[in-house]
Amino acid sequence: MDLASVLPAASLGIERATDESGSLCIPFVRNTNDKETVFAGSIFCLAALSGYETACDRQRALSLSGDLFLVFSNIAYHRPGLADLTAKSAIMEDFVATTKGNFKVRVKVEIADALNGSLCATFEGSYVVKTNAG
Repeated sequence: MDLASVLPAASLGIERATDESGSLCIPFVRNTNDKETVFAGSIFCLAALSGYETACDRQRALSLSGDLFLVFSNIAYHRPGLADLTAKSAIMEDFVATTKGNFKVRVKVEIADALNGSLCATFEGSYVVKTNAG
């Protein structure tokens, strides 16, 4: 995934943390709210993009053609983000065919403080590859 082509990622300063799929980071200084913590919407965007990249890489590995979309998500905020944040994602449930002829995958993302590793948020997303059949 080319982060530069995703306008919100560029605006928020989201960048690659490592070469591992879904390993992204977001800077504290560009994403603070009125409480001097990372804005929840910025954390959500980081999580959604991390999950998207992991799903996209898996889609490519399985040679599934079609557009990938986030269709459902759930996020829990555990503690305020007080520094730069990192995201790491993993497949929870690999791609399965849906009744409409599409393919769905579930991804979990953990958002942590880059300085001390404390867990700030967890995200679960369902991404669907929309095929020509569906």
